[in-house]
Amino acid sequence: MKRHLYLNRNIACMIVISLIANMSGSMILPLFAIYVEQFGISAFRMSILFSLFYVGRFVGGGLAGRIYEKIGAKRLGLSLLIAEIVCMLLFPVAESFIILSILRLLQGLVAIGLTVFVRVTINHISTMENRGTLNGYISSSEGAGMILGPLMSGVIVSYFSLAVPFYIVALFSCISFVAVSRMAFFNSPTQPQQQHSLPQESKRKTMLTKQLLLYSTVHFLEMSAFAIFLTYFSIYATYKLHWSPAEISLAFTIIGISTFVSAPLIGKISDILKDRLILCMIGLLFIMLEIVLFLWFTEQWIVYLGMFIGGIGGASYLDSFYSQLGDVIPEEHRSLFIGNVASFSELGAIVSPLVAGVLLERFNINAPFYYNMILVFIAIVIQYFIRLKSQTSRNRPLA
Repeated sequence: MKRHLYLNRNIACMIVISLIANMSGSMILPLFAIYVEQFGISAFRMSILFSLFYVGRFVGGGLAGRIYEKIGAKRLGLSLLIAEIVCMLLFPVAESFIILSILRLLQGLVAIGLTVFVRVTINHISTMENRGTLNGYISSSEGAGMILGPLMSGVIVSYFSLAVPFYIVALFSCISFVAVSRMAFFNSPTQPQQQHSLPQESKRKTMLTKQLLLYSTVHFLEMSAFAIFLTYFSIYATYKLHWSPAEISLAFTIIGISTFVSAPLIGKISDILKDRLILCMIGLLFIMLEIVLFLWFTEQWIVYLGMFIGGIGGASYLDSFYSQLGDVIPEEHRSLFIGNVASFSELGAIVSPLVAGVLLERFNINAPFYYNMILVFIAIVIQYFIRLKSQTSRNRPLA
């Protein structure tokens, strides 16, 4: 009974931390224009500030996974929350471009670190019977953070000073710090590892390397596609669909609400079906359908329907992807594995929008989204073969 109580408290804490991590990263987006005006920062330097967040995420994933293995979940969580609090308190008083750059890089490091901390911890405290549901709660929380961050900062700055949104996130982080300090971690990542013979150990390492390559490639492709959508949909909607900023904001809000509402349900379905990869593929097909609808139709309600479907697709992919990693990766390797997958995927978020930008200049405004669909299709094909191979291995008769 006591263990069950601690698990429920841990899950609630992970949900709140995931919310904070996504709020802090997205809340600054509506404030960029204010920074440009208030501090006289050029558009080029502003783009550097925007990119540094993703550079921090790229560097921080694998680093967080290694630190998780070395010092354990609680110490990592507390350290990241302290860094988040410091970052949020310093942002409002930072007046030089150098300091803002350092803080934006730190913000990316902390954001991906908290993501790794939360996903690894959820996979540690869950079982195959409830792992999809718990990861669904986390995806739902991430969707809520992406909605609340820009909404909160935009509304609050309209009535109060630029500092208030940062102080609110710092307050939430302080509350989370207290909660994490009281958490009990029953499954430790530093458990004694089972001894294997040298041939067995070599075979295990080879298998883990292959899995890392395959799953990292899938997540790289999905995050690349997501980054292209975030970067270029506003441009497409403005110049091709002739939408207003409010109509564009509503589209992103629909995606967030769709993810928030559907993620726990999809996670539950994932636990019932016990087939995470098929739900990953369905999720990616939904994302392709979203792109098709706004490329081939101009009616607003159809495009908004596509956004709603895409939100479900994103939830289906993320829930099932992280649950799949929890199912197939041994606990002693899980933190570093998930950290490396997260880091590699952020490289896609940095590189692919640049490739899409070249396609836009060379061809037309539709080109980035056809490139987007190609990336998603390749991710589906890779997952299909991963699923096929796992089913073949499962059905192979014992010698």
